[in-house]
Amino acid sequence: MSYPMVHLKVAYGLLLRFSDGYIERKGDFLLGSVAPDAVHFHETYDVSLKEKSHVWKYGPCWGVTMDSEGWRNAIRKFWEENKDSANRDFLAGYCTHLLTDWENDRRIWAPFREKMKQGAKRDEVYGEYGKEAKGMDLWLYQNDKETQEIWQLLEQGKACGVKGCIQEEDLARQKQFLLYEEFIGKDTVDVSRYRFCTRKIMAEFIKVCEEKIFGELFT
Repeated sequence: MSYPMVHLKVAYGLLLRFSDGYIERKGDFLLGSVAPDAVHFHETYDVSLKEKSHVWKYGPCWGVTMDSEGWRNAIRKFWEENKDSANRDFLAGYCTHLLTDWENDRRIWAPFREKMKQGAKRDEVYGEYGKEAKGMDLWLYQNDKETQEIWQLLEQGKACGVKGCIQEEDLARQKQFLLYEEFIGKDTVDVSRYRFCTRKIMAEFIKVCEEKIFGELFT
């Protein structure tokens, strides 16, 4: 699914769309927008944790979604059940992440799976795209004009757990890794020859996610 800078860019774009005061703790909202992936920082990670954190049970295995609308409806239900909680801003970001991954699955992964059924090689379909998506995430961090503001807000976010989904200590580890390790000290990335995950494709994807999530959850 999407990498952290994409999730943060979508969330930041939503912040610019909200009316004043809709999100009181912007840092919590941004931290929430990466939080479902905190399970990767659990001491004994396995894919079942990813399925729980992403409110997903709609295919034979994670990454092969057979009931896209079922997953979408589960995300909407999750938001309806949690939007009046004390940490509403954080959970709004959390649901933003889930719908961004839903859109990624629908627009990117599902078509790639179809290409494989038609004879495309797995290494090209998944391997090359994965490398480009990871590189594009680094490019966004290094070049996007909003990175500094996003990082300042992310640092303000308060880690918390979500019952049945993620643990607070895992999110705290993820937050530290994002802020001080994942992108720090990396060589400048060149994305000019990318084929599957170009700057244009990613800009369009982020814009679509902003528009759809704003309409889906927050209006």
